[in-house]
Amino acid sequence: MQIIANEHIDIKSWTKFLKNNSFTSPFQTPEFYQFFNSVEGLSAEVFSIIEKDIIVALVVVTIHKEHGLKGFFSKRGIIYGGPLIEESDTGKVALRILLKHLYVCYKNKLIYLETRNLFDYKPFCEEYKESTWKYVPYCNIKMELRDFKLNDLLLKMKYNRRREISLSIKAGALVKEASNVEEVYKLFDILKSLYSSRVKLPLPDVDYFEKLYASSIGKVFIVQHNGKIIGGCFCIQYPKLSINTLYYAGIRNYDKKVFPTHLAIKGVIEYAINSQIPTVDLMGAGKPDQEYGVRDYKVQFGGNLVEYGRYLKILNPIMYKIGTIGVKMMSKI
Repeated sequence: MQIIANEHIDIKSWTKFLKNNSFTSPFQTPEFYQFFNSVEGLSAEVFSIIEKDIIVALVVVTIHKEHGLKGFFSKRGIIYGGPLIEESDTGKVALRILLKHLYVCYKNKLIYLETRNLFDYKPFCEEYKESTWKYVPYCNIKMELRDFKLNDLLLKMKYNRRREISLSIKAGALVKEASNVEEVYKLFDILKSLYSSRVKLPLPDVDYFEKLYASSIGKVFIVQHNGKIIGGCFCIQYPKLSINTLYYAGIRNYDKKVFPTHLAIKGVIEYAINSQIPTVDLMGAGKPDQEYGVRDYKVQFGGNLVEYGRYLKILNPIMYKIGTIGVKMMSKI
C-alpha cells in the first residue's frame, strides 16, 4: 500500500471513492478541502492509502488554532465526519497505516488529533485501540427525511416547537436562502454576538462564512421579519446525501411570537426535502452522560439521537491538559 497526500491525489479517483463509501460526508470531499484551505488562518491536509492504483482509505485533516498566545495552547487537528474507509479487511489494514502516518506527521506539530464521527465506526474500534486512540462518547442528532413530506416532519416535532414555528410564520417571519454576501455578514454579526455573550467558544472569523457561502458545498439560510434579518443557519451539504448544520443563531428575545432559530432549522429541513437530500444532520449533541441544553433543543425537532462518539489521539499530554483547563475557564467567565 502507498500513501499519497494533498495535490498528488487524483480528484477523479477521490470523487469516485466518495460515491461508493458508507462513510461519505461533505467534510471529506475535495470541495471541503479546497474551501478550508481558502480561509485565512486555517488549513487542511488530505491523505489517501492506495492499493493497485485504487484508493482504499482517505482522510481530510483540518488544522485549527486560536489567535495570539492562545494559539500556542490550542493547535489541533480535527477530522470532521471521520475517515473514509473500505468496510473490509483491506480497509482495516489501510486504517492502521493511515493512523500511524497521521501520528508521524503531527506528533511534533499538534497537541491532539480528533475524529468527530458522523457514522458508526465500531467495526474499526480495534484498529483505533491498537493505535492508542481513545474513544470518547458523544452524540449527534440525525433526521431521516426519505419519503417524508414537510407536514409529516412537522408532526414529528414536539408540540411546542411546532406551535412556535406556526406562530412565527403567522407573525410574518420567513426563512430563505441568503441572496447576497451582505446578508451573510448580517447573520454573522448575530452569531458573533451569541458566541461572545453566551457560548464562550472559539468562532471562525467572518472570512470563513464568506468563503463557505461562495463555495459549492455551502448553504446559508436567513430568517427575516419586517425586512430585518433576525437569524439563520450556516450549513454544508453533499448533494443527494446529507446537509449538515454548522452554526445557527437568532436575536434573543426579539419578539414573543417570533422564534428565529426554529425557522432557520425548518428552512434547512424544507430545503433538504425539495432537493431530495435524505438526511439532515443537526450535528453535535454533547456527551450522553452530561446535561446539555443544545441537545434538548435539537431533539425537539424530531430527529434521532445517535452516539457515534469521537476518537482522540493526544500528541502532547501536558499542552492538552493546559488547553482543557483554559477552555473550561473561558466558558465560566
